[in-house]
Amino acid sequence: MTARTVRCAVYCRKSSEEGLEQAFNSLDAQREAGQDYIKSQRHQGWVAIDTRYEDGGYSGGTTDRPGLQKLLADMRAGRIDVVVVYKVDRLSRSLADFARLMQLFDEHHAWFVSVTQQFSTTTSMGRLTLNMLLSFAQFEREVAGERIRDKIAATKRKGVWVCGQPPLGYRMPKEGDPGYVAGDRVLRVVPTEAALVRAVYTGYLQLGSPIELAAKLSAAGHTTKKWTSSRGILHGGRPLTAALVYKLLTNPVYVGKITHTRAVTSDAGRSESRTELYEGLHEPIISQTLWDQVQAQMTTAKRQPRTGWTHSHLLQGKLQTFEGHAMSPGSVQRPVTEEGRSTGQRRVVRYYVSQKAIKQGYKACAIKTINAAFLDDLVRSLVADHLCAQHGFELATLDAASRDGRLRDVTKRVVLGSDRLSIELSRDRLEAMADELRHSHPTPSSRTPRSGASVENKCPITPACEERGNLLVLSIPIAIKKVDGKRLLIGPDGRSLLSSVDLNGQPVPRQHIVRAIGQAFAWKRQLESNGGTHREVGRHSGVCGTRVRALLALTHLAPAALRGALNGTLPESVSLEDLGLAAQHLDWGAQHCALRL
Repeated sequence: MTARTVRCAVYCRKSSEEGLEQAFNSLDAQREAGQDYIKSQRHQGWVAIDTRYEDGGYSGGTTDRPGLQKLLADMRAGRIDVVVVYKVDRLSRSLADFARLMQLFDEHHAWFVSVTQQFSTTTSMGRLTLNMLLSFAQFEREVAGERIRDKIAATKRKGVWVCGQPPLGYRMPKEGDPGYVAGDRVLRVVPTEAALVRAVYTGYLQLGSPIELAAKLSAAGHTTKKWTSSRGILHGGRPLTAALVYKLLTNPVYVGKITHTRAVTSDAGRSESRTELYEGLHEPIISQTLWDQVQAQMTTAKRQPRTGWTHSHLLQGKLQTFEGHAMSPGSVQRPVTEEGRSTGQRRVVRYYVSQKAIKQGYKACAIKTINAAFLDDLVRSLVADHLCAQHGFELATLDAASRDGRLRDVTKRVVLGSDRLSIELSRDRLEAMADELRHSHPTPSSRTPRSGASVENKCPITPACEERGNLLVLSIPIAIKKVDGKRLLIGPDGRSLLSSVDLNGQPVPRQHIVRAIGQAFAWKRQLESNGGTHREVGRHSGVCGTRVRALLALTHLAPAALRGALNGTLPESVSLEDLGLAAQHLDWGAQHCALRL
């Protein structure tokens, strides 16, 4: 039986360049010894490949050698089965590097042989020797890690910033700073960033919500810390988030402390993290009194009762698509515009996005995303109406946080399909909550809604009710349509699933449509009195002529269409674009059909 061919590569290295100019130098001697060893194993199918892997004048303390890197590349490509060297230290003088190389050889099923030391991973004794070397390498890494951790801890105990990018409000010292000496790592205050840090602390005491505070500061133009890496790459400059605000509010560095977190072993034998505080040498940005006030308020916020819900996404963790994919909360900041012009402010738009769309692409998912504010209001309306009709209690008598907390408590799951929305409620919790509220609150007729809102959202459709064991399922037929940039839920016949009414039950018009119609008639009067072109009118208003021409079409709307747009009775599915297209029909009857009036 013929032995399989084993491709062998000889690697040679010499630390200095001395003698390399000779006709037969050290590299030639190493290569000849390796080739002789390969010939002695010819009965096992060993064959030397012609490619030369040599490093003349390179230290064995690093693996950054052209010959070695070429060898490793060919090994990864599957062109080498055995690596032969004259002595082990020709491959590497670093135990840690040698261990890593052996691991790489094993991953690519390559053997390693040292000619003069009888070291070969092709035998059981060679593999035992390798395991011993790896054990010593692991010991060396652990000892080195302990020395580094001890050095970091000792440096932090002296109040010095050790490593990493300093937080917002501080920077590393540089030449030219007062009192600067070589190796100085005492943080320096950045005045503009420090002012933002103080605004975060004082703003939290006023608002009490990291989410609202982040939105307010971002709308004012504040961003995360900007800095340039050693490679010249610019980092930061992103809008502030609630997570970053929370991180700023809990960082003791702003009161002159240095933190050090280390792993410890508990009495139960578990590994735990322990954070210690040391007095820093840097200047604090906020006072200890302000720090204590903020921490006390944050502690109070964490102890709020479970019925309180202040999160911006009511259905977080409870919403999924009809295919069983979770829908995760998200948000994005959009510029605020008036009459087609940016006001310089930004607003937060909340949404739910399907995990299928995230992982498999938006084209693969029928649901994709949905506006969170609309869906949250729709679920609130359906559950609240059912509670009022079946249990005689009006949720509007509760404050917003308590109302949403109770809604989440009774809601088990919300399933959003392309043609149906289902809300699964716990019957036990629903009845218990209704009993509690009937006894602890007056009747609806003797109370004024405490939600603080002058506008209420109502669903004109009565949902179908189905009992499934301990679950009560409310469901309504729906369709998904994109209206004025938002993916909304509407009825299959185009009717609105959610209408806004004031406290007197009167519908509330959509303000962006009202503003557009008002602007259109103002431009029409301007053109009739002063003349000019669409472009000239737009230039005076700061918009393009195309925008002027598109909005002017709204002045051709039928009286019924105008009345519906201005008093809020226009179907929710009718967008501003739909109004403009309908206005192109001079026949009012055709407009009524197009707008489903």
